[in-house]
Amino acid sequence: MDFAFLFDETRKLFSIGYRVADGSLDPSCYDLLASEARLASFIAIAKGEAPPSHWFHLGRALTPVGRGSALISWSGSMFEYLMPALVMRSPERSLLNQTYELVVRRQIDYGEERGTPWGVSESAYNARDVNLNYQYSSFGVPGFGAQARPQRGYCHCAVCHRACGHD
Repeated sequence: MDFAFLFDETRKLFSIGYRVADGSLDPSCYDLLASEARLASFIAIAKGEAPPSHWFHLGRALTPVGRGSALISWSGSMFEYLMPALVMRSPERSLLNQTYELVVRRQIDYGEERGTPWGVSESAYNARDVNLNYQYSSFGVPGFGAQARPQRGYCHCAVCHRACGHD
């Protein structure tokens, strides 16, 4: 895929999409390091479709977790945090590595507090629109998401749970 057409030269970030009707980039951008968008950024830089400086435009806002700090993601979901880790390495003792450890620990604690499996993530859920399409939403651990909104429910991410070596 050619990512270059989605790159916003002014903001030095990737747009979330392209508006075909008016031939313009969507004004919203993928802007957080702790998200699945990190993988697209990495690939685009490697392919020469984004400048290396783009990496440093990805947000690195932190939230306190116990005695440490973790990067925030958009919704605090396991998918956002761990999907890039399936194919990208993070140096030991790096901010990303520390974030993974703290987020997984908090996800486990969050599940234990509720007596449910851990691994809260985004998913389709049992609500439908007027066309009877299932709805899709992010579900995350409160305090980890840049998108502040009330927790509407709980969605367990079995893939994330198993990827961390748990049954």
